Amino acid sequence: MRRTEFYEVAVKAGFYGLERSGMSGKKDNVRKYWEDVFIKTGVRPALESLLAAAGKLRIIDLGAGSGEGLELLTHIPPSRPVRSSNPFVLDEDRIEVYEGVDLSPAMVAQGRANYRGKPYARFIEADLSDGFFRQSEPPFHVYFSSYCSLSHLTACELEQLSQQIFAHAANGSIMIYDVHGRYSPEWPVYWDRNVDEQLPYNMAYLLPPEEQDPKTADWFNVTYWTGEELVRSVRRASLAAGVKVNVLTLKDRSILVGRHMDTCFFKPVRFAVRHQVNRLFDRDYRGETAGLGLDLDSLIGGRNLCREAERRIRDYHATWSSVTGTLDALMQGNNARVRQWIESSPDVLAEDLKMLAWLYRNADRFPVFDFWASVMGPQVACVLRNQELNLPEGLGCGHSLFCVVEIQK
Repeated sequence: MRRTEFYEVAVKAGFYGLERSGMSGKKDNVRKYWEDVFIKTGVRPALESLLAAAGKLRIIDLGAGSGEGLELLTHIPPSRPVRSSNPFVLDEDRIEVYEGVDLSPAMVAQGRANYRGKPYARFIEADLSDGFFRQSEPPFHVYFSSYCSLSHLTACELEQLSQQIFAHAANGSIMIYDVHGRYSPEWPVYWDRNVDEQLPYNMAYLLPPEEQDPKTADWFNVTYWTGEELVRSVRRASLAAGVKVNVLTLKDRSILVGRHMDTCFFKPVRFAVRHQVNRLFDRDYRGETAGLGLDLDSLIGGRNLCREAERRIRDYHATWSSVTGTLDALMQGNNARVRQWIESSPDVLAEDLKMLAWLYRNADRFPVFDFWASVMGPQVACVLRNQELNLPEGLGCGHSLFCVVEIQK
């Protein structure tokens, strides 16, 4: 009789469950191929400049969790393709210290376990609402935060933390902010509120739709920011610290693909847009475009929203619709309509639409098993992402408001 003990153990360990990676959960495809890329793109220029001037970098990750910021920072491709032994901008050999700071003892313990083999990595439990507690340490080159950890602080607490960090930093150090944007289409109920009040938030988007119940969700308060409010706070903090700052980047991230676009916790309409973009990025799925449609008027119509923010959301939605409209026309074989979409679009977008049209019409030239899943779907998602990346200065219209600040002394 053949032995099966190994398989019994493997099944119990979960190795033979249904494979759902990429379509849902904390690290879905949008997180990996849209949001992570957005952060890496925003940090890369400043990181390359720092590495050109410094032998090794000192990095502190504010609200580090179990250290995912280290994975982000050490997996940024160079702005110019180069032939080298390391394909990333920041080689581990160029890190003097990575210090992950988090309030959660469990996160700190997990971070220490994850990176026990990295002598430069250390994790410390601390409450950032009490201020910056590493004043006795030498300055860091990078004060990093990602995925809205800093939104757990009140506006006053974040300004105090910024002031203390600016005073502690060296000339040329950078600070990266990532906070919730108040004008996101995910939570129109908050558009007329202000930065001085913290408002409820939850992470129940990680649950299946049938389990997303407001009564049983774990709610906590966070601060929602506009771009103007964040820049004013940074400026006040720099004056109080007696330093100058230069805002290098201020961008809205995940305007139409934020986590709560597909829930009804903050709005009456549940979309499936993040789910659909997850499918575009998925290499095993032959896609459709129906889920990419958005009734924007059901979100914005009649709402008390900053006119500039409303214009930004509508303009990006128009770009989004041009991409999906072109794709629909291609799938229907309507070449006249494809030409109309291209000719009516701004130059940069028109070039992307031409590229999509060329790909679709030349599918037979690609030696892949499934052209849609391997080539077309991911490229459509990348075009939508890159149009967001190329938008002007952030207003607070996205799930996140991303900001890179250089400290000058």
